[in-house]
Amino acid sequence: MFKLEEIEKYTNGKIICGDKNKIISNYYLGERVKNINDYFYIPIIFRNFDREEYIIDNVKNGCVGFFINENFENKDKIEEIAKRINNDICIIEVKSVNDAIYKMGLKCRENNIEKPVIAVTGSVGKTTLCSLISQILKTQIKVLHDFNNENNNTKSHISLSYLFLDNYDMAVTEIGISDFGKMNDLSKLAKPSIAVINSIGTSHINKLKSKENILKEKLHITDYLRDKKILFLNDDDEYLKKIDKSEDYETRHYSINEAKNISRINGKISFDAKIYGIDTNFKLNLYEDYNIRNIILAIKIAEIYNIKYENIVKVINEFKPIDGRFKIIESVDKNIKLIDDTYSSCFESVKMGLETANKIESKRKIAVLGTIGALGTLEETSKMHEEIGMYFKNLNFDNIYLIGDFTKHILKGALTILEEKNIKRFKTLENLLEDLEKNIMEGDLIYLKESGFQNFERIINRLKLKFNII
Repeated sequence: MFKLEEIEKYTNGKIICGDKNKIISNYYLGERVKNINDYFYIPIIFRNFDREEYIIDNVKNGCVGFFINENFENKDKIEEIAKRINNDICIIEVKSVNDAIYKMGLKCRENNIEKPVIAVTGSVGKTTLCSLISQILKTQIKVLHDFNNENNNTKSHISLSYLFLDNYDMAVTEIGISDFGKMNDLSKLAKPSIAVINSIGTSHINKLKSKENILKEKLHITDYLRDKKILFLNDDDEYLKKIDKSEDYETRHYSINEAKNISRINGKISFDAKIYGIDTNFKLNLYEDYNIRNIILAIKIAEIYNIKYENIVKVINEFKPIDGRFKIIESVDKNIKLIDDTYSSCFESVKMGLETANKIESKRKIAVLGTIGALGTLEETSKMHEEIGMYFKNLNFDNIYLIGDFTKHILKGALTILEEKNIKRFKTLENLLEDLEKNIMEGDLIYLKESGFQNFERIINRLKLKFNII
């Protein structure tokens, strides 16, 4: 918690209105809210969208104050209206709202420097891994890991979470990057005791240009390692397994090969692994193979922090998929399965998702796919979409539904495998939905995958309602 004058100091801002001694204890950086009392609104620019237009809505909804960019064209008008609504409103002008929240995050991390942070980066599966690690640690430690299913691994979102670090004993932080130079800033913010790189894929290759560059950039997560100074690396990744030891930190590897007796019961995974040297069997509520590797790593981290054996076992066996991450929902009466894998989509995750869905028993299998994001040049993006279409050669899918510009290349690739009548591409989501609803039969499995921008949530909600899926 900071006084208003402290926020002014740490952000190099200027108080325009408000009591300098007022303590600000809650912060919000979304759009409009109605259920948060006495919050300070931070209108960050996110995905090239400026949220300052929501300032007045938030003042009306009860915020106690807000940042505003000193060069924002409607600054004076917004400040005038805000003061008329609330004479006591707290207003701080800053050069950049995004930089201001980052500076506050840095200060809070500095104030809590003795508290360990586990920072996880990678191209696929970061969120599930962070959730698993944090749930295990939370059985004995007060862990800061607030996941609300939005893209919260950016500099501003991480900075916001660290404003509450005073109330916790440690943090588990997901770190995502999309361009050169970003990881150093995030490592400086997190100052992790333990860092993890779980994969090197094609996400954001459009800006980073190559997997070699992605690896080089992600390794900057070690720039501010402190305390234990451990870097965990996925030994099953062709790029990560080649990394040499460092004089600056300890390198530890983990692998799916550490699991034994891997088997599946209708897609769900069972395997054996050691905890504190004790052979232990796990029967998971999870389907994708990378979860085995995640669990191997989570056990190693739990052992570092002396989590009790029984707590580790309980969390792992009860851990369930997160919404949008290969979460299976089933109908009550018609034996229909929906696989919601719609939070994000990259080349590797589409292949993994299709392959895993292929292992689950069903009378028929239907894939509903949207455009994959951040794949590079026009030529590279087209080629990868076509490879996804050709990948169906290895699978037993009966129908494919497509929507999005680049899915014409999935169609091209899939036509080398399936008959044209079994592959349908649509211009609108409504047309896709109408056709899909007519086609679904008892015993079907419907796998849905997109980049998070094509509103597949609408498909899921409508199918859930029509087919009594819970």
